[in-house]
Amino acid sequence: MSSSQKASSKNWPTKLRKWAGRTLCVILVGNGIADACSIPVFRYALDRWPADRFTLEVSPNDARGEQVAKFLRNFTDSTPLNLTSVRLKTDANSRLIFSHPEPGSVDVWTGTLDATALAQIIDSPARAEVVRRTLAGNSAVWVLVESGRHDEDHRAAATIEKRLRYLEQASALPPIDPNDPTSKLGPGPKLDVKFSLVRIRHDDPAERAFLKMLAGPKGDAALQNGPWYSVVFGRGRALGAWPTEGFGDEQIDEVCGFLLGACSCEVKRMNPGWDLLLTADWDAELATAEQARIAAADTAGEAPQTPAPSVVPETVTFKPRAAAPAPREPIDQQRLTLRLLAASFGFVALATMLGKFFAPR
Repeated sequence: MSSSQKASSKNWPTKLRKWAGRTLCVILVGNGIADACSIPVFRYALDRWPADRFTLEVSPNDARGEQVAKFLRNFTDSTPLNLTSVRLKTDANSRLIFSHPEPGSVDVWTGTLDATALAQIIDSPARAEVVRRTLAGNSAVWVLVESGRHDEDHRAAATIEKRLRYLEQASALPPIDPNDPTSKLGPGPKLDVKFSLVRIRHDDPAERAFLKMLAGPKGDAALQNGPWYSVVFGRGRALGAWPTEGFGDEQIDEVCGFLLGACSCEVKRMNPGWDLLLTADWDAELATAEQARIAAADTAGEAPQTPAPSVVPETVTFKPRAAAPAPREPIDQQRLTLRLLAASFGFVALATMLGKFFAPR
């Protein structure tokens, strides 16, 4: 961890107080406090946060290519891809743009759009695996972007795998009130505490676009040399990207605690993170997962939401075929925001308890 990152970590409590008044997402109603949704953040995101759309700008010359023209011709709002295509009027480079770009945002991809580039933009093996695991009931899928330096990569993988095993055993989900209309689960897999790890080399050409997405819209040189972590939840939302150096049990607990905690802020854009471009018809796939969950519960003769025994986090490593540039992404503000939101959860719970205790009888 660099000296600037260490200094920033020491200043977290001071920064937290400065940010609390600006970003605390609590609604006061009269003399009381509105009940907060008790659905865990990861499941609330899966149920109720549609994936933000990326923009693919296509130059006139590239649009004439056979495969690109076919893709554009068949692309509709029902295509299972959170993407909008725009045909440029001049022969500039085609490019893929993050959803909600801001000043300083980088492009996910830019260049000549041909069949090979198009295939790598819209999907990849690791992205398909993240979707599969999410629909299978993972609370979140961690991603380790390997540097190619074996010892560092091995230590980073061992650190997170060991902690995820512990958290699966030690963590509990917030109780859900079946009579609370704001806490109704949508269709989907069994609600459970389950994490897994996907490992990708930083120079895997098949994952080049995915790695750029994981690194985020603004980029950070701290990720350039790897290894680094990211975590994906909901309908393909990356919570952040962090160098593995200095990122240990405390930070892993902080991230997982946020994802497993009750969703106190239901506004997607007021939560940390950014969306990824994935190929998935989420509504249809979640309905299918719901039917599979009900069938499994009926077969086992158990209540649909009974927690299952903990399992060892599943790890898959994607091996590259060639070299490619490494991605980049910011970290400090993301970690600060996570701590802020964790503090807000405690504030809501405490205030609700006090409101009930002092309420007129």
